[in-house]
Amino acid sequence: MEESLSIIASLYLPVVGKNLVLPNVSVAEIVDYQTPEPVTGAPEWYLGTIQWRGVNLPIISYDLLNQGLLPSTPNNTRLAVINTIGSEHTKLPFFAIVTQGIPSQVKVDQESIKEIETDDSQGPADLMKVSIMGDDATIPNIEYIEQMIISNR
Repeated sequence: MEESLSIIASLYLPVVGKNLVLPNVSVAEIVDYQTPEPVTGAPEWYLGTIQWRGVNLPIISYDLLNQGLLPSTPNNTRLAVINTIGSEHTKLPFFAIVTQGIPSQVKVDQESIKEIETDDSQGPADLMKVSIMGDDATIPNIEYIEQMIISNR
C-alpha cells in the first residue's frame, strides 16, 4: 500500500529580501495596510496597533525585529494577521506582520521542501531556512515573535 503525502496549503509572505512561509491556517486574514497608532516606549520594530475585528492588533516589522533594515512602504503593502500559538494565546490571540507585497499561495509536501543549511544571515526571528520547489523561504519563529511582543506591550 502506498503512503499518502500530506499537502499543506501555505502562503509566501514577502518581507524585505525574502519570503516567509506559513501554513494557511496560521494566517487569519490579509488586510490592506493601515497606519498603526504608535505605542509609547516600544522598540522600533513594534510599529503600533490598529483596531481589527474589535481587537487591539499589534503591528510589527519582521525586518526590524530580525535586525534588518527599515522597509520602505511600497504600494502593495499588506498586513498579514497571524494566529498565535504560544502559551499566552489568551493575552495575545493575534498580531500582524507588514508584508512588502501581495502574499501568494504555495502547496508544500514532504517532497517539495528541503532545509537549507543556515549561515550568518539568519536572524533571531527566523526558525529555519527552506527551499520549496527551488524557491528559498524562511519559516518564522512565531513563538519568539509572540514573546517579544508580550514583553514590549
